[in-house]
Amino acid sequence: GALLLAGAAAFAQDAAMPRPDFAGFLAGVRDEAAAKGIRAETLEAALTGIEHIDKVIELDRRQPEFTMTFKGYMDRVVSPAKIEKGRRMLAENKAVLARIEQYYRVQPKYVVALWGIETDFGRVTGGYPVVSALATLAYDGRRSTYFRGELMNALQILDEGHISPSAMLGSWAGAMGQCQFMPSSFLKFAADWDGDGRRDIWTTRADVLASAANYLSSSGWK
Repeated sequence: GALLLAGAAAFAQDAAMPRPDFAGFLAGVRDEAAAKGIRAETLEAALTGIEHIDKVIELDRRQPEFTMTFKGYMDRVVSPAKIEKGRRMLAENKAVLARIEQYYRVQPKYVVALWGIETDFGRVTGGYPVVSALATLAYDGRRSTYFRGELMNALQILDEGHISPSAMLGSWAGAMGQCQFMPSSFLKFAADWDGDGRRDIWTTRADVLASAANYLSSSGWK
């Protein structure tokens, strides 16, 4: 009984504590990231001027349940025009896809299909600043632990020099680049196929295709 009462009192005390404002929240993020070894200059570049994006919360709150039939989904997402574009992309990237298949053992047609479904072959990658979007979701409280972790991952990606803060754009939920990787997926699966020292899933097509193949291969592709 005493333990339960003590736990209830502690919970009530936590609940009564004022929630920090967004600036206070960001200060805590900065301290945590610094403790994880993220360089001060990275944090200054990434967190200066970060804003709470109300639209992100609105989109998070009204995600529709997936009620579409498979046929309806196919008609909407896999149109004849997209299939034809996919065939062109397969032909255009034949040489690099062949090398990627040799390394990752994933057939090119599936890599290109994933690319097409995710972002229409790089056409629609999202225009939200990833750090701001993730900070907004982490501050919100509904899934704050998950999104705070993804925010830390995003800061690590910036610290490693793969992309600049201003160019780190993605979906409202923080999915990035032409293969729409969350930062945790980037750290696990993004590939530097062209060997320039950066895993660039935003603009380097070879890196995009290799990253998609590595994602499938590492996830148990047969």
